[in-house]
Amino acid sequence: MPKIVDHDQRRSTIASAAAEAIAADGIEAVTMKGIAERAGVTTGAVTHYFADKDAVLLEALLLVDASMQRRLDEALTRGHSPTDALLAALPHDAESRRDWCVWRVFSDRASRSDALRQQYRSSTEGWLRAASESLAGRSGRSVDQARLDAEVVVGTVDAIGDAASIDPDGWPVERQRRILDHLLARFEWCGP
Repeated sequence: MPKIVDHDQRRSTIASAAAEAIAADGIEAVTMKGIAERAGVTTGAVTHYFADKDAVLLEALLLVDASMQRRLDEALTRGHSPTDALLAALPHDAESRRDWCVWRVFSDRASRSDALRQQYRSSTEGWLRAASESLAGRSGRSVDQARLDAEVVVGTVDAIGDAASIDPDGWPVERQRRILDHLLARFEWCGP
């Protein structure tokens, strides 16, 4: 009897292995063979699901984007402050550092690929929409003003995430918190 393969699970396993490889070794060192070894599958299995490194990177991005969003949503559901919710998505442990390393690589490659750029825009728009809605709801600002404020917040979070994933010792959680508190206070986006 042939082995039954859960194709969605297999793609997810390969994407997770790719994310780990990218975070550990950098995109330049990542090969389809290396991803296969990390995933515990053959290179043929990787190339069956993904045409090239950019296709694997795109799936890895979708995985880490969902991971960051899940941490943010869980923090908000538990009633954490906006600062704490954003900190949950920022680099502070192995998983979140991996996510930001993949995001950095993805955003760099998206500057040279129309397909990746489309996903970059979609991912960024999701974060901006969530931030705009939260700002408008908390501060009573107009949708247009909330959107502009959200652009500032999301841009700052991106900058903090990049810096903290590159230099975790120089960007501890306390420093991230101090900057976020300062920024969010300016937009009256504080408190639970």
